[in-house]
Amino acid sequence: MAGDIFISTDLVDVDRRADLWREATKPLFDAMPYPDDEVISTEGTLIARPIGSIGLAYSKFSRKIYVRDRRTVLQSGLDNYLVQIMTGGSLTGDFNGLDVSIRPGDIVIMDLTQTFRNQATAGSRLSFYIPRQPLEKAMNGKNLHGLILRREWPVTKLVTGYLRGLYSVGGQLSPMQADATHEAAVTLIVAALKEDALDDLAGNSVLKLALRQRILAFIDQNLNLPELSPEFIVSRFHVSRSHLYRTFADDGGIAKVLRDKRLDAAFVELTRKDAAALSITEISYRFGFSSSNQLLRAFRARFGMTPSQAREERVILRKSNEEGHLDLVTYYADLRAQIVEEG
Repeated sequence: MAGDIFISTDLVDVDRRADLWREATKPLFDAMPYPDDEVISTEGTLIARPIGSIGLAYSKFSRKIYVRDRRTVLQSGLDNYLVQIMTGGSLTGDFNGLDVSIRPGDIVIMDLTQTFRNQATAGSRLSFYIPRQPLEKAMNGKNLHGLILRREWPVTKLVTGYLRGLYSVGGQLSPMQADATHEAAVTLIVAALKEDALDDLAGNSVLKLALRQRILAFIDQNLNLPELSPEFIVSRFHVSRSHLYRTFADDGGIAKVLRDKRLDAAFVELTRKDAAALSITEISYRFGFSSSNQLLRAFRARFGMTPSQAREERVILRKSNEEGHLDLVTYYADLRAQIVEEG
């Protein structure tokens, strides 16, 4: 269909196929072979279909292990949800501590600000990218990462039918029609997620979730404050220390949240292509660490590498949008152009 971006390992020589598929999946995850694969054979096809502001893609691939770690999360800057229909094959994995098993016909929700490690059999997916704000607002900030809509549920069949239909006719829609269908798709998915079958996710009250979101926004805006601490947050939001800890109990506690966000900010600073030449010690102090050695220990534990190695690596994914986040359509268009140019 006109406007499609077609990427396939069939377009390159056999010895380049694994590298091409890793490059194609790089914004989302690192694609690795199964440990017991005697012959590492990689086959993959991706068809990205931009429809107005909608991101839809069909993919087909050989079996792989897919890992989205903190480095990938921060390097891509993707801040949306990925809704995947399992059109073929199955998947088992760890969604940031949640074990999942997904069958053909199921739909899985992935929060691209969180990590996962999945083992996927040979199969195919229809993927739909949803901006964070409308879905998170409708779901009162609930954690949707790894949530599954089972294939036997009527609402799952409804969502699947709608997204398949949208993918098949999307190229024929005007921009206004495309945006309207995008809103309808989000509304339909929200309705599916609010089914009684998912009520077990409602353990947190709306007020608790609202407080959590306000505190997280405050932390993000004030990471450079030397005095930013659990005690400072208690004073700023007029809550008790015990209430603050209960609010972030599922995250491992407020101290862990602060440390992880500071580490993430340090990683971004170290790997920015246009970063000023700040020393690692200066970056340590900027983000609330008492010394470069303290940053080193925590950084290695979170990212599996040292700050110096991160600075040397400086893996920057390509074209970004106005918010500084990766533009997937532009990324895939550039990759396709590179394939054609290299022959």
